[in-house]
Amino acid sequence: MTILAFAPTTCPKRPSNLYNVLRVKETASPIEIKNAYRTLAKQFHPDIGSDGRYFIEIREAYTTLSDPVSRAAYDRSMGRGIRFDAGSRSGPALQTRRWETDQCW
Repeated sequence: MTILAFAPTTCPKRPSNLYNVLRVKETASPIEIKNAYRTLAKQFHPDIGSDGRYFIEIREAYTTLSDPVSRAAYDRSMGRGIRFDAGSRSGPALQTRRWETDQCW
């Protein structure tokens, strides 16, 4: 009977959340998220020599965190509360609010 030994993969352990997948802080700006995605994509893309499983996680994390609405929903689902936009002139506003919803009714 032959026992096959597999070499350990070069992918890191499975991160606990999407911010850890992209290796950014939870307060990261959209530009920081995009830069982190590009850096990791260059490192773990299947065409470079990685097996591609970790690249899929990186892509899913970027897709969620790059969209403000999806990111706010993810933060709420993780129990982090509501993220506020400090750049508003009238004070903090929900990131998920849009001009169209404020003008209804």
